[in-house]
Amino acid sequence: MNDLQEGLIRATAEATRPFVRRLLALGVPFGWVERRLREVFIAVAEAEFALPGRRATDSRIALLTGINRKEVRRMRAAGAAAAPGTFSMNHIASLIARWRTDPRTTDSSGKPRALPYQAARGASFMRLAHDVTSDLAPGVLLEHLAATGAVAVRDGVVTLRVRAYVPRSGSAEQLQILAEDPGELVETMLKNVMAEGEDRLLQRKVSYDNLGSEVAERVRREIRRESERFLDRLDRLLARYDRDRNPKAPGGARHRAGVGLYFFESAPRSNDRPAPPARAGGRKRGRKERES
Repeated sequence: MNDLQEGLIRATAEATRPFVRRLLALGVPFGWVERRLREVFIAVAEAEFALPGRRATDSRIALLTGINRKEVRRMRAAGAAAAPGTFSMNHIASLIARWRTDPRTTDSSGKPRALPYQAARGASFMRLAHDVTSDLAPGVLLEHLAATGAVAVRDGVVTLRVRAYVPRSGSAEQLQILAEDPGELVETMLKNVMAEGEDRLLQRKVSYDNLGSEVAERVRREIRRESERFLDRLDRLLARYDRDRNPKAPGGARHRAGVGLYFFESAPRSNDRPAPPARAGGRKRGRKERES
């Protein structure tokens, strides 16, 4: 095993530590996770490492993954377990994002307008919903939005009340986000680790390790406010180049891009001692910034 292989295995193991902590707390044994990992190895080998112009055979997948051929055949025949259903998460998120950025549904200052549920001409909630998806009826989307408090409905007029769609805690939609978003972050980090030259993706982190617990709530609140302002600006920037919203945007093959922000914090361990307050004129300490 070379250094790169060893490093990737170590990073993979450490990245799963938060999941392992929660899994153990919920009484999930290692064997349940191991089966899913086998499914992932087989699925990725089949989809991304087949020889050009040839279907991946059980033997080749067994060779690539180290899983015996009998087990590969059995698991491929059984098929991978379905992911948690999210009937409308992507549609709801897309609808709110379009409502906030489409010139037809925003006012002169760029704020989302209240929309009639239906209208013979001009913007309406029904027209917006049909632009997002034809799989779900506008009434179904509206019912879900109203139930979560994302919109208010009065006298046939629908008013947007949130900046973005946030599914309720513990829901299937939240679990789907948990399944999707970490992979995007890890893929960015891996591309940066493997990148040659200066072709790197945005990956920065700033943190301080001597914040008082008395300011924790204020820090969370202020960072959320500044982050939402920043994401609003990026939302409008990306919307200018999205061909669903702007047919005159530059052409080419379909491409997906975006930016995500996350906040993190940790409480002191039981053997940590409170840090003394900084003295006037003393050495600056505690700031950590990293860029790839």
